[in-house]
Amino acid sequence: MMKRLLYQDEARLEYGRRFWRDPVKRERLLRHWLDVRHPYSDRLRERWLPLVDRVLRSPPGGDDALDAALQAEGSSLRAVVREIPPVFGSFFNDPGHGRAASSPANGTSSDEA
Repeated sequence: MMKRLLYQDEARLEYGRRFWRDPVKRERLLRHWLDVRHPYSDRLRERWLPLVDRVLRSPPGGDDALDAALQAEGSSLRAVVREIPPVFGSFFNDPGHGRAASSPANGTSSDEA
């Protein structure tokens, strides 16, 4: 059985999943997280995006199985949840938002869009 997450991690996972289910909100989060102004953007792009996407797409009732699978791969649900980037209000609502090097959702760079 999985070690329980801290309350803060549970909240990050729960609200992350709620946003991730809506394609518009998911795209907005991705633009925000991959924006060059976001302090986690490089870290997310280089290592964590596939795992964060996998965890946020997973059904809530399967967390124990997901944790076991992640542990078999050398990670854990707790580790991945802690890598879900925060949202910074200072530029989340910025109209110039979307300065990411590329958008994984549509495969285009911000210069091409």
